Amino acid sequence: MSDIAPRLVMIGLGAAVSPVAVMVLISLMLRKHALRNALFFLLGFTPTLLALGYVFVYLLHVGGSGGKSDIDGYIDIALGVICLLAIILVYAKKPKEKKTEEDISASRAGLIGCLTMLANYSTLIIFVSGIHVISAAKLPLLEDVLSVALLTLVTLWTLLVPVGIYVVAPSKAEKMLAALRDWLSKHNKEISAAILLVFAVLLIIKGIREF
Repeated sequence: MSDIAPRLVMIGLGAAVSPVAVMVLISLMLRKHALRNALFFLLGFTPTLLALGYVFVYLLHVGGSGGKSDIDGYIDIALGVICLLAIILVYAKKPKEKKTEEDISASRAGLIGCLTMLANYSTLIIFVSGIHVISAAKLPLLEDVLSVALLTLVTLWTLLVPVGIYVVAPSKAEKMLAALRDWLSKHNKEISAAILLVFAVLLIIKGIREF
């Protein structure tokens, strides 16, 4: 695991760059019960991401990842191409109107967290590239589990920033979070497209080198 940990951290940092997920979280925190909403959002988001990680690592193992064939090269190239296609989706997606609802239940905040993760294709594609690194390393079961947990933890860092802002400066948090959401709203397409393009190039080059 120690051999692939630095790569997992780098991939996790890239997967964490998800303006949409951060904007959804901030929108929940700008309503009543900000901290409760944030925690339940994370309780929905995190297990979903973790479960997807374990499912994908199992499927990749079953599919032959980490063997002597060229399958790992094809997987990386396919993920790179998917990143390029996702850029088209980023620009094709129309912005949603902001809702003015003041309050929300804890269970609904958790459900929103789960659904946000499932719809967060930019994070998911990059996250799966990290899962592929884990499967290709042919680690023992326990190290597989710990590696997926590490990748998941790093992927969450951008979502922990708004929560940290609220905990450290609750009196100023509303103004700061609203400003951050507005900035992300203006630049989210460019940010998502840039990170997807970087990973598309890296994955395609990596895939070609594996033949």
